Amino acid sequence: MDIKLSTGAVATLMKGGEVEKPVFQILGFKKIAGQGGSDRFRLNISDGLHSHTFAMLATQLNHMIPEGELDNNCVIRAEKLISNAVSEKRVLIILDLTVLAKGTAIGCKLGNPVQYTEQNANGAGGKPAGQDSAQNRAPQPETKPTVKSEFPTKATGSFYGQSKSTSVSKSPTKNGSSFGNMSSGDCITIPIRDITPYGSKTAIKARVTNKSAVRTWSNSRGDGKLFSVDLLDDSGEIRLTGFNTAVDQFYDLIKVNEVYTFSKFSAKPANKQFTSLSHDYEISFVNDSSVIPCLDSDSADIPTLSFQFLEIAFIETCENNKIIDVVAVCKSRGDLQTVMARATNKELKKRDITLVDRTNTEIIMTLWGKQAEDFEDDTNPVIAVKGAKVSDFSGKSLSMLNSSSMMINPDIPEAHVLRGWYDNEGMNVPTKSLVGQRGGGGANAPWKMIREASIVDPSSAESGYYFRSKATVLAIKRENALYKACPEERCNKKVMDCNNGMWRCEKCNKEHTDFKWRLILHACFGDSSDSIWGTCFQEQGELVLDNKAEVLGSLYQDEQDAFDAIIKQAVFKSYTAKFRAKMEVYNNENRLKYSVVELNPLNYGEYAQKLLAEIKENVA
Repeated sequence: MDIKLSTGAVATLMKGGEVEKPVFQILGFKKIAGQGGSDRFRLNISDGLHSHTFAMLATQLNHMIPEGELDNNCVIRAEKLISNAVSEKRVLIILDLTVLAKGTAIGCKLGNPVQYTEQNANGAGGKPAGQDSAQNRAPQPETKPTVKSEFPTKATGSFYGQSKSTSVSKSPTKNGSSFGNMSSGDCITIPIRDITPYGSKTAIKARVTNKSAVRTWSNSRGDGKLFSVDLLDDSGEIRLTGFNTAVDQFYDLIKVNEVYTFSKFSAKPANKQFTSLSHDYEISFVNDSSVIPCLDSDSADIPTLSFQFLEIAFIETCENNKIIDVVAVCKSRGDLQTVMARATNKELKKRDITLVDRTNTEIIMTLWGKQAEDFEDDTNPVIAVKGAKVSDFSGKSLSMLNSSSMMINPDIPEAHVLRGWYDNEGMNVPTKSLVGQRGGGGANAPWKMIREASIVDPSSAESGYYFRSKATVLAIKRENALYKACPEERCNKKVMDCNNGMWRCEKCNKEHTDFKWRLILHACFGDSSDSIWGTCFQEQGELVLDNKAEVLGSLYQDEQDAFDAIIKQAVFKSYTAKFRAKMEVYNNENRLKYSVVELNPLNYGEYAQKLLAEIKENVA
């Protein structure tokens, strides 16, 4: 086998030049632990003349090492790579490659490469990349096939594998100035898809598709504020966040749907808990970041916000927490309300609006914060939303997120069609509402055996899922079956005995002269396949024990034998139940926690008809 390395390619790249599809030998690799479990592999590469230990493998190629596709002494062709200066070192990031020969076939180091430095590069003879050398050929039997390629070099920047590589745009603002501190010509414009944590001097030209409100925080380390924007180009989307001084510098200047060149930013692995964008990374402003508006003539190649609309009728079958796009007519708007956030105990502004589309189906969507306060349109506008979250609480509903984008009367074909439909017929057509469907959350929960329901996809278990089952009560725990709760109508928090005849509720911050009993019954439900422990709250617990909580509380406190007799009588009764299962951490272990959300005594006739229908369906 005759393999030619791209002799001199390392030196060319280290000086900021470009080599088209250079061929390297991998002399070794090392695993580097990254943030959020995003590990990287650092490579020691050689062109036969120089070696370079600061080469990184793109994360999408990580699998090639544990799977054995890349091994020591293998020869690769870098189909696409980026050269970036990081902390006074130049890092090569290999984004795509082809394996030309396995290390087991080569069997040795090609040539006599030395570690690259500026001094030995200047005295190395300057062989052009791709020039043949007897030293960098592996001695192999002549019966093996020959692999030959020529690798010409160019000296036009440091980004590879793209149809074009240009320096950052210098489009002026309307008053002839730019935002930020960018010095001309010191950044390389790259596509969003190629952003990595190793590009300190890169820029992107992108359209702003969404801008959040300014959010503030206060903790032991001090106060702060932030905002974020979602950016789009023809290669993908990414989130950009600005903190503190960046809020003052850029927030008012950046407009939604405008195109800008963003230069000099930091990148880190994206927190998927707070973004629906698919990019592996998210970026942040740094001290010398710049934002330069692009003229219309420079923005023609940047796409506008794209949607994948789902008609409202089909939302009924969506799983909980699914992120969707929807376009509909605002049939009505509710009043602005103030609610208390459970987690932070802070006041939030919300407004519910009713959406309807040509499927003659309507749904409630909740707006939050400033968006809720500003929405005052009573003209039945057409609304297009990207990234609304589906909720299955009390039927189906939608909620806007910080990452959601909403356009009112957008100039898109779907909006024009809806406008004509609603004005001509839609406003007078009866509609079906997806809100308040029977059974609340999980109204369309599937029937499953208990063993079948306990084997689930972990992703669905994290957000919770519903199922129905015919189950029998096998056992009930009497311990902690009831507790003393706040007597306020909408508060069920446990109260503390003040030992002075008063009962204190920490949530309401009040003391009361009385309390109410609340049930929190832990029962074992089983069928022929398996059994589970599920929690029955007030209404379901009263049904199982066939008594009201007030009666049970008195017995629980003063007549334990009578209470135990009620529990004994409740065992071995069968029900049709709807359960909610959710993965939780207990004693550092993941386990499914089951709650009973609906319970009905078993109607044997109806259940038999259901079984017969299933048999006929399976036979057919």
